[in-house]
Amino acid sequence: MQDCERALEEAYFHERDNMLIQRLREQGRIERERRSLARRLSRSEEDEFLTRLQSAGFGGDGLALLHLAPLLEVAWADGGVSDRERALVLALAEARGVAPDGAVHDRLTSWLDHRPAPELFAAAYQGVRALLAQYGETRRAQTSAELVAACTQVAEATGGVLGLAPISREERACLARIADVLHGGGSYEANDETAS
Repeated sequence: MQDCERALEEAYFHERDNMLIQRLREQGRIERERRSLARRLSRSEEDEFLTRLQSAGFGGDGLALLHLAPLLEVAWADGGVSDRERALVLALAEARGVAPDGAVHDRLTSWLDHRPAPELFAAAYQGVRALLAQYGETRRAQTSAELVAACTQVAEATGGVLGLAPISREERACLARIADVLHGGGSYEANDETAS
């Protein structure tokens, strides 16, 4: 009987030790990711913004999704993501180096399947602006213009009703807000249509 109790006790403590080791590994991974983000975004490691980025899914390899968040917002602007919008966002993601068989791609497809929270977009725009701030004026303007152009492509992907008005009113408002945020004129605030 004592052998059985001792074996159960050892199994319990072994499991508990394994959980503790797993938790420490995860904390180490998060801290390494945080240091990497801090370096890439020229931020202090204590910056609370880094925590928001990590929580939103932009930590580690997810940083590749920052420039895709505006495209996602445009795709969701009129209430849903069409097949054409989805295909275009995934093609643009692959062109930006997001491998179609990885965890980052899975996160992106999840965001295409289920509308991300406005907080995700707010963190993304703050991150994009932090990246843009590291560029010279010419490269910053060019990158912003390319991003707005890609967003416009996504907005035009569905084509509107009978090819008329290929960009919906909601998508136009979203594009204007994105351009304003990227060009430094404002901060991200979701309107009622994009937050629903």
